[in-house]
Amino acid sequence: MTEILAVDIGYGFTKAVMPKTKTIIYSIVGPAEQIRFESDVVASNGHGITVKVDGRFFFVGEQAALQSASASQTLDVTRTGSTEQKALFYAVASELVRTTSKQVVVVSGLPVANFDERNKRALRKMFEGDHQVLWQGKRARRFQVTHVYTIPQGVGALFALVLDRRGRLADGDLAGGRVAIIDIGMLTTNFILADRLRYVETGSDSITSGMSEPLTKIAKQLNREYGLNWGQQLGRVDQAVRARSVKVYGEQVDIAGLIGPHIDSLASTILAKARMLWSDGSDLEAVVLTGGGSREIASYLRRVYPHTRMASGDPQFANVTGYLRAGLRCFG
Repeated sequence: MTEILAVDIGYGFTKAVMPKTKTIIYSIVGPAEQIRFESDVVASNGHGITVKVDGRFFFVGEQAALQSASASQTLDVTRTGSTEQKALFYAVASELVRTTSKQVVVVSGLPVANFDERNKRALRKMFEGDHQVLWQGKRARRFQVTHVYTIPQGVGALFALVLDRRGRLADGDLAGGRVAIIDIGMLTTNFILADRLRYVETGSDSITSGMSEPLTKIAKQLNREYGLNWGQQLGRVDQAVRARSVKVYGEQVDIAGLIGPHIDSLASTILAKARMLWSDGSDLEAVVLTGGGSREIASYLRRVYPHTRMASGDPQFANVTGYLRAGLRCFG
């Protein structure tokens, strides 16, 4: 039986979905270390993600951030097909793909600026073929990737809106219109123009500005004001920004006041690029906002583009949900 696995390997988080299940992990990878003591008081202790890639074991996600001495959250657009990406793929695939699965179709995406044959080949090389994933503490997962379907990041969010859970057309008006998509990720922001679901090259682009910029600045301010050394833990800073608070010496501290100015700067950069591509957007059916940073930027976008729509559900999963629905339409 052929399964559809949608994977979005982002610079902040890696997301994966199948028709009945999904997962998300930090995009952090580091060499596995020997852990001399693990308590069983908390059920999840001792069950962090450890996978074997090219003969070496790696900690992945929270396990890497917590336990690996040289963990890295690689904010580097040149890493397509790297060992780190393969470790992230193995981590999410081995969690979702059933041990009985024989064949798998993988649907994934690339930033608009990197959506070229070289990077698509690198992804295909990493995904295609026979895989045996060794995950410490669990049975090996064996599966074969028979096809790889690659989509520009951001287009997935549009597919999530216009296709239903079986990959069938659900919103004919949006599918038949001229739609702009802004996908705000950790490192990049993708701008895509689609006309009746056709990708328009001249109205699409990507910039290397994303949530990592304000999060890095906020991390520095948290260090200055509260002594929180989170400069290498942007996922933790992201959680604090969403909560608008941090815990210092056991007490909750409100940080809403220090967040705004840093978000303002990113919003200005994104709006400037959007205006350059689409002017005031008066000829657009809608502007679809997606990605992990979309909730922070939405209010700024609506001042210029009042027809801005948030991607349905959790914006972090919008792209990968669309990948899945596109895969079901093509291969289901």
